Amino acid sequence: MISPLIGALATETEVHVVVPPLWRNTGVGPAQVEGCSSIHGVEWHIVNDPDHRSLRTYPADSDGVVEFVQKIAPDYVFCRSADIATPSRFPGKIVHLLESGASPFALPLDGMILQRDFWHHGAMPVLSDEDRESLDAAFATTWERMQNRLENEPPFCLPRDQVLKQMGLPEGRKIIALPLEYEHEEAFTGFHNRFARNLDLIDHVAEAIDDEFVLAIADHPLNYKHVDNRLVHSAIRALGSRAQLVPNAGARYLPTTLLIKNCDGLVVQNTKALYAGAFFGKPTLRLSHRPTADWIGVHGEITPFLSDVRAGRAGASVNQARTWFAFHVMHEVIAPAKIEAAEILDRVERPFSRDRLQSGLERFEAYQSEVDWAA
Repeated sequence: MISPLIGALATETEVHVVVPPLWRNTGVGPAQVEGCSSIHGVEWHIVNDPDHRSLRTYPADSDGVVEFVQKIAPDYVFCRSADIATPSRFPGKIVHLLESGASPFALPLDGMILQRDFWHHGAMPVLSDEDRESLDAAFATTWERMQNRLENEPPFCLPRDQVLKQMGLPEGRKIIALPLEYEHEEAFTGFHNRFARNLDLIDHVAEAIDDEFVLAIADHPLNYKHVDNRLVHSAIRALGSRAQLVPNAGARYLPTTLLIKNCDGLVVQNTKALYAGAFFGKPTLRLSHRPTADWIGVHGEITPFLSDVRAGRAGASVNQARTWFAFHVMHEVIAPAKIEAAEILDRVERPFSRDRLQSGLERFEAYQSEVDWAA
């Protein structure tokens, strides 16, 4: 996802890539450099020192990194790192390269966003009334189609009692959905969570609820594929009637979305499952060190969150959710393999422009057609 952006920028700008050696699937090795061999005019600065592993989170010599970048004197800085404190001290305009994602909408797997504030979920630039009207109008048909699908197509059209029965969840109790984070040694972002371990997250929520609630836990699909999650699953079973692991034999994302549609409240840390909660208007607790946009209306502590769940209060409003989904799907998501340098820099200078909406919608609809055909 990153090399196409490097290639695009190198056609019109002086590009310096500051990166550590390959370790735990991050950084660059010979294969990555070879893959960029056709890109000319790039200065590679591979930080191959004994402390290079620390660059993923807390650099051992952050002052040295800052001093090095200051000598380069960049006008723009594109960050792909869990460390956000060090880049915040760099010169130039800084954006973070992050994966796109807005469940229940299916977005291209290589889609990325340029975000100024790392993991500021739901963030949007300042929009005028005309901007919001343009977003809502252009997205109206797509939004309505998604709502219809989730009301009329299986498994989302199934009655709540049937869904809960299939998931092993009881009726008559408030369902708290808890999607877990990807917990692997290659995931360096855990320190942005309130709880670095899924075990501690589960314990925290389980200790706060009584018999009025049941904790419905959805393990991350990548944990099924790449992590020994037996200890976590054993801990869930040990909670007895207070918790249930939602079945997911195919290690897919769909069961989590289906759970969120049928839950009474949602607890997340930094997972983008937060957006499914916003789509379905669920009261949400976010346990994170990163910010959340006001429109989502998340709680930061569990007691007021449980009060909202008990009272059946809603979360994000439909109108505000629709505007954000329109912004993310049609405007914020970029196609790294197709974007040109001028547009990348223009997006940094102008975080929103109505003239990008049509092409963004066309990209999404083309991908949606591929998904529908494959299904």
